[in-house]
Amino acid sequence: MRGIFARIGAACVERPAPVIALAILLALLGLVGALGLRPNGEPETLVDTGSEAFAATAEFQEEFGDDPVVVLVRGELDRLLLTRNLGRLLILESCLAGTAPRDMLTDRIPTPEPCRELADSKPARVVYGPATFLNQFAQQATRLFQESSRAAVVEAREEGQRAYREALRNGLSREEAEAARRNAAQSVVVQLQQQLLTLAARYGQTGLPSIDDPNFVSSVVFDSRFADGTPKARFSYLFPSSEAALISIRLRPELSEEERREAIDLIRDAVAEPAFKLRGGEYLVSGVPVIVDGLAKELSSGFAVLLAAAVLVMAVVLLLVFGPPLRMLPLVVALAAAAILFGGLALVGGELTMASIAVLPILIGLAVDYAIQFHARAAERRAAGSSPARAAAEAAAVCGPVLATACAATAVGFLVLLLSPIPMMRSFGLLLVAGVVIAFALALTAGLAALSLAPGGEGREQRGVLGRLAGARRRAATRVDAFGKRALARSVATPGRVLAVAAVLAVAGWLAGTRTEVISDLRELVPRDLPELRDVDALQEATGVSGEIAVTVTAEDLTDPDVIAWMRDYRQRVLALGGFEGQFASCLEDETKVCPGISLPDLFGQGESVPSRARIRGLLRLLPAYFAQAVVEVDPETGEIGDTAVLSFGIRVMPFDEQKELIDDMRAAIEAPEGDEPLPSGTDVQVVGLSVLAADANAALSGNRYLLAGAGLLAVALALLLAYRSVRRALIPLVPIVFATGWSALVLEVAGVPLNPMSAALGALVIAIATEFSVLLEARYHEEREAGQPIGGALRRSYERTGAAVLASGITSIAGFAALIATDIRMLRDFGLVTVLDLTVALAGVLLVLPAVLVWADGGARLVPGWLARRTRRAPRPAER
Repeated sequence: MRGIFARIGAACVERPAPVIALAILLALLGLVGALGLRPNGEPETLVDTGSEAFAATAEFQEEFGDDPVVVLVRGELDRLLLTRNLGRLLILESCLAGTAPRDMLTDRIPTPEPCRELADSKPARVVYGPATFLNQFAQQATRLFQESSRAAVVEAREEGQRAYREALRNGLSREEAEAARRNAAQSVVVQLQQQLLTLAARYGQTGLPSIDDPNFVSSVVFDSRFADGTPKARFSYLFPSSEAALISIRLRPELSEEERREAIDLIRDAVAEPAFKLRGGEYLVSGVPVIVDGLAKELSSGFAVLLAAAVLVMAVVLLLVFGPPLRMLPLVVALAAAAILFGGLALVGGELTMASIAVLPILIGLAVDYAIQFHARAAERRAAGSSPARAAAEAAAVCGPVLATACAATAVGFLVLLLSPIPMMRSFGLLLVAGVVIAFALALTAGLAALSLAPGGEGREQRGVLGRLAGARRRAATRVDAFGKRALARSVATPGRVLAVAAVLAVAGWLAGTRTEVISDLRELVPRDLPELRDVDALQEATGVSGEIAVTVTAEDLTDPDVIAWMRDYRQRVLALGGFEGQFASCLEDETKVCPGISLPDLFGQGESVPSRARIRGLLRLLPAYFAQAVVEVDPETGEIGDTAVLSFGIRVMPFDEQKELIDDMRAAIEAPEGDEPLPSGTDVQVVGLSVLAADANAALSGNRYLLAGAGLLAVALALLLAYRSVRRALIPLVPIVFATGWSALVLEVAGVPLNPMSAALGALVIAIATEFSVLLEARYHEEREAGQPIGGALRRSYERTGAAVLASGITSIAGFAALIATDIRMLRDFGLVTVLDLTVALAGVLLVLPAVLVWADGGARLVPGWLARRTRRAPRPAER
């Protein structure tokens, strides 16, 4: 390998201009491509797309539409429904469904432009709201009256004919038989009239039901037990409180992200139209698709913020810890690597997610790290008398194989993230691997080519601000060097004691880590000032819920009364689980976690008995296909009822772990307890929806945290074993890293720093990155030992010559993660903070514990080496310099 890297380095320094020009060209092309990256805040990046729940959710969305965009209508409910406002709501709902008249809303008001565009694009699969519900209720009641009237006429005729024939058989005259016929027919009509009078009294009707009749609307919506306009609890998905109503728009799932964004904008524009302005009411647009859209916009701005923060942090770090020549060259190499990586991401059709944005500062830190290592070796060779070009080539030959081994171990550690069930984490790992390869290649080629052109110029730094920085850097380096010598002396003088203390602290950390708080509340993971998030809070405050869980029921015959009975009983079990029970159940109570949503059993009333199969089929036939598809699968061409129905439940925003418990309880409730209707044979039930996927994904991430860390250690160990062909050489660099995982857990617990779902990658990341520090120092130690140095001399020279570069590399890697703290997205910010703490501990572990491990492994621990400590403290002889 040394010969290969020597030839690569020589080729680059012999023709530096073409190498640098090619790197610049690739970086510029990458930058152009990266500017076209689209943000993607889609929930699918955060969930397990290979799970059974995901497949069931995809099927549900294909049939019933995507997660709903919710329009909250705020205002006193009686003023919204018992006035002309209801007519405006009806037209608005028609507009949102894309079915508003194209020419005009009324004789005086032209159709607003957003309604025209919605009619053209038809992004909604189904829209249901208060006005549509009441209008369909009235139409269904009218159709039922008409059908009942026609049936009564037929029945009266048949009963009359039957009475007439019976009278003749009994020997009555024709006149008497005719009277019997009239009486029998009249009794059927009277019976119908009594039923209609009962219904009229129930709904306060004097004529056919109509949404223009306040008595009808009031009797349907409001609970007669209350005098303050309280709506009926079973209609909470439409009328959640006396001061709010809800319009739900399920978008078509096949919409692209751009089409979905345009649809949301059109919905916002529509509700803002003067034609739909309410008297005493206002609109608010919210829902999961709206939050996703807002988060995508935040990701776009977050990418620019993180880039600026990373560049600024790296520039400051290089000024403070790195000297001439070309002290900013590592940052230039890093920016070129980032441009090429994200340009390539655009080329393969990738998008900006939270994970890919997090890659940016991390990659810049790692790329600066690799450039620093080559830079430091080249500077060492120049100090030994080599020309700039020769020093760069020698740096490639000497440092290239070692750094390539470290990079390979790092890349393998990142590849472990492919074991995650979450697409975002898998793409995170792949991007980091690609970034490591690109950064190493650029540092080896263009970086060394640029160094070969660097002049001497050491003395120019002694004036002005740079001179003061150089002086401060030298003073800091002297103090760090003195501390490092003392720490090194302690490590090599008593390696057994150092390792014992390290092990005890690590075990304490592993135990403490099981108690570390994990934040899983969505509201605490995204920017608090996100307008869409504030709207979610307002939605929940007004309605008691802000999300949805659906349950799909697939049966051979949905009109089977046993299936309907099971659905009714299951719905009651779930509502009881969520605290929605009792005579005066309310979604606005704090302890209520689940509220009723639209469902098929709602169509058949709330009585104890279930209608017959014929009655169920008759009621379903009366429903228009547009409205029926909110609760049951409908063939769009024939209007026939399919084999899948849906039960919807509204839920509050809650931490993912609590959400997971609720979902598991809902799954367990599918098995009916004794006394309830059992699940009919051949019926399949699935709990679906984004809320389900998010909770399952969070549980998978939490469960994989230790698995990924263990797999990362194993993968890195195998990579080093392949490189070194020695078990001892492969395992030695990992000892301080293993200890550091426990120390970092202890630091996090003591500091009270919480974890979040992205922290599942934390262990694998720290292991992958920190392994490089350990590999570089161990390789330099063996290099010095092979040159004839004793244990103490080899350690001292390794830390004098490579330790400073490793420290600088560690600081830049840590600074890359520290740049994440600049983002408003708390998930990324906290992830950056946690990783900074962990990497700092890992770097300290490598610098302090690795010497003890090397002494122990090299047999020095048997010597009780007080002489070694003294030798480590003394200044090196001129010959050793």
